[in-house]
Amino acid sequence: MKPIDIQTNANELYLDCNATTPVLPEIIKAVSHTMETVFGNPSSSHITGLKARYILDTTRQLARKVVGLESGRLIFTSGATEGIQTAVVSAIYAAMQTEPGKRKKYLLYGATEHKAVPQALEHWNQLLGLKAQLVAIPVDEQGLLDRQFIAQHVKDAAMICTMAVNNETGVIQNLGELERVIRQHAPDVPWMVDCVQVLGKKALNLDETTIDYAPFSGHKLYGPKGIGFMAVRSSAPYTPLIIGGGQESGQRSGTENLPGIAALNALFELMLDTKSQRFQTEATLKGYRSQLVDALSSAFPSIVFNHDLNQSVPTTLNFSVEGVASRDIMDVFDACQIRVSSGSACSSKVTRSFVLDAMGFKEWRSGSAIRLSFGPATQQTEIDEACLRIKQAADALRNSCLIVADTNNDNDAELDGVIQLKYDDHCSYLVIDRQAKEIAVIDPHPALAGRIENIVSCQNYRVKAVLATTPDPVISQSIELLTPILMSSESKGRQDMFGWPEIAVTQCDVVPVECEGNVSGCVSIGERRLFRVGTRNPVYVLSEPAALKSQVHSDFLFTGTEASPSVYECFTGENTLLCPGRDPEHHIAYTACELSGDCQVDDGVNIPIGDTDEFWHRDDLLIIDVRERQEHVLSDLPCCAEVINVPLTEVIQFIHNNPHLRERDIICLCRSGNRSQVVANVLKRHGFNSRHLLGGLALLGVPAA
Repeated sequence: MKPIDIQTNANELYLDCNATTPVLPEIIKAVSHTMETVFGNPSSSHITGLKARYILDTTRQLARKVVGLESGRLIFTSGATEGIQTAVVSAIYAAMQTEPGKRKKYLLYGATEHKAVPQALEHWNQLLGLKAQLVAIPVDEQGLLDRQFIAQHVKDAAMICTMAVNNETGVIQNLGELERVIRQHAPDVPWMVDCVQVLGKKALNLDETTIDYAPFSGHKLYGPKGIGFMAVRSSAPYTPLIIGGGQESGQRSGTENLPGIAALNALFELMLDTKSQRFQTEATLKGYRSQLVDALSSAFPSIVFNHDLNQSVPTTLNFSVEGVASRDIMDVFDACQIRVSSGSACSSKVTRSFVLDAMGFKEWRSGSAIRLSFGPATQQTEIDEACLRIKQAADALRNSCLIVADTNNDNDAELDGVIQLKYDDHCSYLVIDRQAKEIAVIDPHPALAGRIENIVSCQNYRVKAVLATTPDPVISQSIELLTPILMSSESKGRQDMFGWPEIAVTQCDVVPVECEGNVSGCVSIGERRLFRVGTRNPVYVLSEPAALKSQVHSDFLFTGTEASPSVYECFTGENTLLCPGRDPEHHIAYTACELSGDCQVDDGVNIPIGDTDEFWHRDDLLIIDVRERQEHVLSDLPCCAEVINVPLTEVIQFIHNNPHLRERDIICLCRSGNRSQVVANVLKRHGFNSRHLLGGLALLGVPAA
């Protein structure tokens, strides 16, 4: 088996430092030196072990200086998650020593806390049998904890957990004010502060506070993964999480990760060396942020920032662009070699930000948020380049009608036929006739309304109908919103509750040959006709082009989520594609044989990374780039084969238009392999000889732009 060779990209601009940071050269050198020459066990008494012990002891001393901790415990861990677990176990075990009738009834944590905290509280609360009630402390629109709520509840709490700096928004909690409220009402309650995002960004002096537990993680500040440390106040209850060996003075057993600790040693020396200027001043970092804010605001006129910049560390920006999904922004940023974080995955499954939800923001902001974060060692040249690429990314989105532009020079001018848009597992559809410049909209979700409006405005489409397959109030609300905005005065008329025009009942020049007596009128979209079937939960039938024909066949059925198959069964021919109202499993479209269970599909669509040399040099292949158009136009693939671009949104029409390609050897690819796997599976189900590149272009190091 060939070894996996995951390539790196020298053109990458990494702006996701709140997730993890690159390891600085000085720290890599320290780790390498330790692994090569100081490989002893710090618990050994011989010279090799003593050398290792020296690194351990000096690093602990440096850590104390960095966080301002002369007294109390300072323990090396595998990272912040272990530190959080240790703090929670210690506090809950201490609470269990109280008589059952006198035990505190709450475990308090900030509503915007990292998920490691509430999940640890829930786990150990149940396992140790404290049976306390987990209570989230509310935050305001700025993400600041409700101090009055704390004052009311903390006296009955067995533990309170807050954070210094939020990992999604960079919001800074006022620890001094929190301490005043906490200690006024509960002088002895164990208090943990997640300090992961504050290290290297704000000064710390833990000895001047009554914080009981402060976990830190090395990989958030230019160190490797798998190393961290925690500070524990002298008077805080402490129970070791890991026992067996007596390391760390019996407080955390297991042979110490000496290379990781050496990395922290090098990091702390850089932080304490005021002459090295390895880390930028706060003023410089604020200047970087201002530059990025200006670039983003110019590129995305409808941008909103999801936190008060004056209440946040300067290295974090969290923003949303109205009408543009975070997935679209993240994908095109990735194509421009900018690495950021998104609230949604590569698939259509949408993940909302619980942090922004807790801050009370609207759903579209929470579901479309982007986090851009850099580190204190970032250089001016990186920021300058990022601003240039942000403009490039915005231009690509503008040219794909995801941002409305003053010009019509766009990539989506080629859109034609059935387009599937998804939000979570909900499917919305656009039926477009490019030549006629006409469009119909089916089941628009409110979260997609902005994007639909952009496409219509960008292309100057004439909207023939905005339709629903269900009386669902969410869809009805979207139709009520879009109809007056999208439809011109000449297209407007009286519609029923599903948006079906009354005039469609009488003005229909053709009928489907399959079930001509079952339709109630039609709407023309260019040379195609859209028929309605049924009244309670209508199904829409899209015909083939009707030019010079008195009768047409059914090409597509938009079945919604509630309609009975008996309503549309007679319309399903051998080549008819059924377009669902919901698609949690990413089937995209169904055939009649799938509904009857008569289809058999072979497995095996994956192509491992190590098996790619062959297809890069074959000219008989058909390579389908399933990235969005704005990503595809930014890159050239280094291959000899024919390459076509078929985004997920256009797969249905591709299947319908290209039955002649079923005999071709097809390779699907995308940035990460997620979308390409979906498309390869869909094509395989529909009779195509398709596979996909496992891991995508990212693992191959193929430039995405």
